[in-house]
Amino acid sequence: MFINDLEQCQWIRQKFETPGIMQFTNEEKRTLLARLVRSTRFEEFLHRKWSSEKRFGLEGCEVLIPALKTIIDKSSENGVDYAILGMPHRGRLNVLANVIRKELEQIFCQFDSKLEAADEGSGDVKYHLGMYHRRINRVTDRNITLSLVANPSHLEACDPVVQGKTKAEQFYGGDSEGKKVMSILIHGDAAFAGQGIVYETFHLSDLPSYTTHGTVHVVVNNQVCYRRNGHNEMDEPMFTQPLMYKQIRKQKAVLQKYAETLVSQGVVNQLEYEEEIAKYDKICEEALTRSKDEKILHIKHWLDSPWPGFFTLDGQPRSMSCPSTGLSEEDLNYIGNAASSVPVEDFTIHGGLSRILKARGEMVKNRTVDWALAEYMAFGSLLKDGIHIRLSGQDVERGTFSHRHHVLHDQNVDKRTCIPMNHLWPNQAPYTVCNSSLSEYGVLGFELGFAMASPNALVLWEAQFGDFHNTAQCIIDQFICPGQAKWVRQNGIVLLLPHGMEGMGPEHSSARPERFLQMCNDDPDVWPKISEDFAVRQLYDCNWIVVNCSTPGNFFHVLRRQILLPFRKPLIIFTPKSLLRHPEARSSFDDMLSGTHFKRIIPDAGPASENPAGVKRLIFCTGKVYYDLTKERSTRGMEADVAITRVEQLSPFPFDLLEKEVNKYPNAEIAWCQEEHKNQGYYDYVKPRLRTTIYRTKPVWYAGREPAAAPATGNKKTHMTELKRFLDTAFNLDAYKGLS
Repeated sequence: MFINDLEQCQWIRQKFETPGIMQFTNEEKRTLLARLVRSTRFEEFLHRKWSSEKRFGLEGCEVLIPALKTIIDKSSENGVDYAILGMPHRGRLNVLANVIRKELEQIFCQFDSKLEAADEGSGDVKYHLGMYHRRINRVTDRNITLSLVANPSHLEACDPVVQGKTKAEQFYGGDSEGKKVMSILIHGDAAFAGQGIVYETFHLSDLPSYTTHGTVHVVVNNQVCYRRNGHNEMDEPMFTQPLMYKQIRKQKAVLQKYAETLVSQGVVNQLEYEEEIAKYDKICEEALTRSKDEKILHIKHWLDSPWPGFFTLDGQPRSMSCPSTGLSEEDLNYIGNAASSVPVEDFTIHGGLSRILKARGEMVKNRTVDWALAEYMAFGSLLKDGIHIRLSGQDVERGTFSHRHHVLHDQNVDKRTCIPMNHLWPNQAPYTVCNSSLSEYGVLGFELGFAMASPNALVLWEAQFGDFHNTAQCIIDQFICPGQAKWVRQNGIVLLLPHGMEGMGPEHSSARPERFLQMCNDDPDVWPKISEDFAVRQLYDCNWIVVNCSTPGNFFHVLRRQILLPFRKPLIIFTPKSLLRHPEARSSFDDMLSGTHFKRIIPDAGPASENPAGVKRLIFCTGKVYYDLTKERSTRGMEADVAITRVEQLSPFPFDLLEKEVNKYPNAEIAWCQEEHKNQGYYDYVKPRLRTTIYRTKPVWYAGREPAAAPATGNKKTHMTELKRFLDTAFNLDAYKGLS
């Protein structure tokens, strides 16, 4: 009725609202009644047993359950064998019980306030949790897998996650037309109309690498579909809606109305109806009795994306170790040469791109790599090992900074393209590189969902500029950062966030590293227990990994490590802009050969390291600012006086390696240098951890920009003045006074 086009309104009426369009057989009516009994009596049972507990019940919309079950029946009948659902919290427990068929005792035991958690992490409230279940559909007698994706209180946040997971299951199952795997999204009417993520998700529907070939949307009208007990069973709705709730109090439940109709039609008699109710009530009571035997809650029972076989090897838990992430010289040469050529005949590329490919070839001859080539080698080697790679984001095919060029375009034939990385090896895994819509929230949610489906894939989302991840903050805050703690759900998604102060203004400078670091779960005041497997154990214990690589070789290693680890963690990488073409930001093949690993820190390797007792200043830094520091050190002739150590992995913090660095330079003052403002960047995260490392025996001085509200200046001259000022501070001991 809100559509202004009369022709469209009439079409909807004729297609969906024709009187008598749905004629049920008596058997179908009895099935509908039985499903309504389960839907209604489940809510009434919870209300009787736990009247003061929030549960976001389904009263007034009990017909949602038979509706969903009918959708699934019909889909199964038409060949669907996997349905992935997303929904807000209203009615979730009922859907879990009567659609997904979660054991009732597992649901009821969640109401026990004394229940202890068996699994690590904080857990979540029961009406946010999801589940995965494979069962027989009794109507079609066919197997069907149902997955309800966990969702926070951000009602529509799971929409793109469901779509991404659906796309992944279609992709890995060879379901190119969406005939076997489908998605169902349940919405509240106000959230459907009011939350922008709904439309960001819709906008993915026609993009080839994002479409799921159609979704069933079920919109619950929360006014007509009244809430008999208020919004969450603990409200008093009469405070604000007295007249409406006087009417609701008088309203007969839909089950009672429908039962009376069927009795009057002779479809069932009163005794049969009462027996159906008694049968389900007994099921609930027996489940409640069993639930009281549960002393421990296993959140793993609520997983919406299990990874069978991944966490064990030959029936035993996988060891806390990571093999070398290096490659043979032969593989490096092979991938490098492939990255420098066009694998398709009669394919005309742009002249500028010819020069880029030629320059790559020269680098390979010289056994060196830049940033783009290091990424190419990491991806290409994983494809050889059967790891699917998916790189998504705005302009990722070419790369925002015209450095990647993973999709070549024929200059003479419209829409003729070539992806050389899909022509590297026989029987290799596929490489998907796809420019997304102009969305961060929706696309990051989609990629998170895609990464949920399989641990044997490297799924990366690249922000056009790191600054833009803030419009996807909900996905980061609700799913990526706490996902394992809340839902025991590991996820290996990689966020590539271009970052660096280049004088380009406040919108194109900062990926806000301080936000990611503030959300890390390691304790800055506790010296960790150092063991043989410390580096990997730290990664296992953290909620996500945060790195800022200063060399292409280290970037290569961290991408490969993401797959070679025996578990999955989100990886946040602050990627460079100017370093993409910086002549000194190169790595030798020697840094990438078999036996080499990711370097958590890169110590000083110059004159200072040869006479550590004579070093007056030890500067710790991360990322691009290292190149500014080494240039300034050389200009001042202070190579023997000042050592510069790069912290490549910020979280989990490399306490053990930094302790060795500090001990190596016993007479040196310690400083942290960053190009970001003091209230931003890494300083607030690094300082307490450095002080724990040195047992608070020395001050930790600061060299960097002063505190500011904006991430960067928009004035080039001011930018250069700020740069000169903090470099002066970094190399002038007297300038430290009062700045710690």
